[in-house]
Amino acid sequence: MKITLVKYQKFFMKILILFFISISPLIAQQDSQVEKITLAVMDFKNNSAQFRHDRLEKAIPEMLKTELSYDHNILVVERSKIESILAEQALAQSGVIETTEAQEVGRLAGAQYIITGEVNTINSRLRIDAHIIKVSSGQVLGEKVNGKDRETLEPMVKLLAQNIIFNLTGKGERKSYAKIHDYQSKWAAIATGAASIATIVLHFQYKNYYDKYHETNRLDQFDRYYSDANRYYKTRNIFMIASGIAALTALTLWQNDRSEMNKIYADNQIETIPQKLSIGLAMENRDYRVSLKLSF
Repeated sequence: MKITLVKYQKFFMKILILFFISISPLIAQQDSQVEKITLAVMDFKNNSAQFRHDRLEKAIPEMLKTELSYDHNILVVERSKIESILAEQALAQSGVIETTEAQEVGRLAGAQYIITGEVNTINSRLRIDAHIIKVSSGQVLGEKVNGKDRETLEPMVKLLAQNIIFNLTGKGERKSYAKIHDYQSKWAAIATGAASIATIVLHFQYKNYYDKYHETNRLDQFDRYYSDANRYYKTRNIFMIASGIAALTALTLWQNDRSEMNKIYADNQIETIPQKLSIGLAMENRDYRVSLKLSF
């Protein structure tokens, strides 16, 4: 009986292997039939009047090309080819070219789209504008992103690339903003809840032995009840302080997570969240009191 089952298992495994081998060319053919989008990315222009942003003229396009090339439906023209065409056409690789000139560069590079852009600073925030030019018609589509400063450049370029990919392929979704860091405040909130529950349990244990200590008439139980009550009292206070620290940490992380400084935007609206957080720790009659205040 076991030999028969083994034979059937081998037979079905062979059938499955043959099935996957037979459909793999169909999957590959379907993938190859998807039309690739060829695009070229020009150097951006620094319009911020800040010389320290000059290096972004080349850095942003290179980072953008890397992000765009992750999509297997997009082909990015090599920089050397663009520079060769610009040299032949006597154009500057600076991002400042007319739409008709960009169309000509794109046509010579074999690109369907060409991306130009600028770097600006508005209200001390860094802003990147990208212009997606369709080579065949000269139609221009704009995308932008703004963030705190150059330290947020990488997530800014990633958001910009994601929105460009959505505009060109329809894949994914267009995002109006993205967070720079995920502060995971929920884990601090869970720790706060766990420490608070432990504090409550320990408090009832302390009260239980404390009452027994005052109610007992047996001399041999005085020391034991006193020792147990004292041990639970100290442990409860430790967990009470820990729950207060965890609560403060959770609120701080929650504030940072919602902060404007933790977001980059692809739209004009910038959310401002004024918040004030205060914490107090006091001792009264051998008990600790923790007070938290969050105002909006």
